[in-house]
Amino acid sequence: MLGLLAAFTLGACVPREECADEGPVRVTVVVVLATGDNATVDPKLKDLAKEVQKRDPKLTGFRITTTEGKSIPVGEAVAFTLVDKKELRVKVEKAKDDNGRIGLTIKPPDLGEISYTCTCDKFFPVVTPYKTKAGETLIVVVMAKPCTQKK
Repeated sequence: MLGLLAAFTLGACVPREECADEGPVRVTVVVVLATGDNATVDPKLKDLAKEVQKRDPKLTGFRITTTEGKSIPVGEAVAFTLVDKKELRVKVEKAKDDNGRIGLTIKPPDLGEISYTCTCDKFFPVVTPYKTKAGETLIVVVMAKPCTQKK
């Protein structure tokens, strides 16, 4: 099953040397599990559930398991722990550009790398082919925004 991807534009990679003076990017990852065993949908996932069900109507129940945020310097990558010791690798390719877009490359479980640019504060969902021992489908939802220090 191919990952469900929000509308995106492929982002060009920016070499690390060009990014040395740019601040880190705050990346938030929401881990969602979907099932066909029930119809309980977390209210926060109502819109996501509708979109996923267009491709896989058998998935009727959606729940958030964890949410984690990390500050990632431009040009670096970090791993986010998901479920069953699976990880999502996220690399910040470029900081916010003049159009307000941030470049990321993600590597979800059982999928290849996905490079894209995203608007700050917008979530990018990916339905992975990974199934937990309970048969739930793993969905990773990624959001990025520039880090700002409060004084």
